[in-house]
Amino acid sequence: MTSTSNRQTGSAESVGTVARTVRVLAALADADGRVGVGTLAEELGLATSTVHRILQLLKQEGFVAGESDTRQYHVGPQFYRVAARVVASLDVVDLARPHVQDLATQFDESVLFALYHQESKSLSFAVRADGTKALQYRIDLNRPLSLVWGASGKAILAWLPELEVLEILRQEAPSPATGAEVPSRGELFAELERVRSTGYAVSGGEKLPEARGIAAPVFGPAGVLGCLCLTSPKDRTPNRSIPAIGVAVQAKAVALSRELGTKPHPE
Repeated sequence: MTSTSNRQTGSAESVGTVARTVRVLAALADADGRVGVGTLAEELGLATSTVHRILQLLKQEGFVAGESDTRQYHVGPQFYRVAARVVASLDVVDLARPHVQDLATQFDESVLFALYHQESKSLSFAVRADGTKALQYRIDLNRPLSLVWGASGKAILAWLPELEVLEILRQEAPSPATGAEVPSRGELFAELERVRSTGYAVSGGEKLPEARGIAAPVFGPAGVLGCLCLTSPKDRTPNRSIPAIGVAVQAKAVALSRELGTKPHPE
């Protein structure tokens, strides 16, 4: 009985050590630059001696770097190597699916995940989930679409370099839904500033007549890579409902960006 009890105690202690080590690594990964032992201990609710011991073990394996005399640490080269291999193996489309489905279920409307294609300066929808309410318009997957017209495009444009946005604007044609003229540089940049301010883009009938779009950007390690977009007929998403939907779409976009190893983009 004593032997069994000792094994169970040892197993529990090992699990606890692993959990604490993972928490220390996660805290270092989320930190901006170097962080002190005391700060880590306070943040994690652990004894300073425990955190210091874990850091020394991680340092021996190359997952942590820093100087013992300053007691300031940051993630090490081995951490970056492993993280890079994991990110390279991720399939963003597969990661996006549950977030798209969650939003479709929450609002009972159609939700899409779009990818930005830098070479063609376009986007295409790669994932779609529908609510029980039918759409009165057609949305095709894997078809190149404009970045200037519609919320999905603007959610991406708002985070691209200015010169890239101007190149896209020069190539743009009138609205496919209304025939409206391409916006001026000033008009477009003012709208993109509003997108950055709120965290999400809103459109009405720009790509498709009577369609509403509410979209938020998704970021990868290299920058914006796409967006999540809820779409529905305008009469099903009155203006008063837009902020709540926008916040929810943005929250899912942030969650997906985190899964891709990216912190939320600064306001």
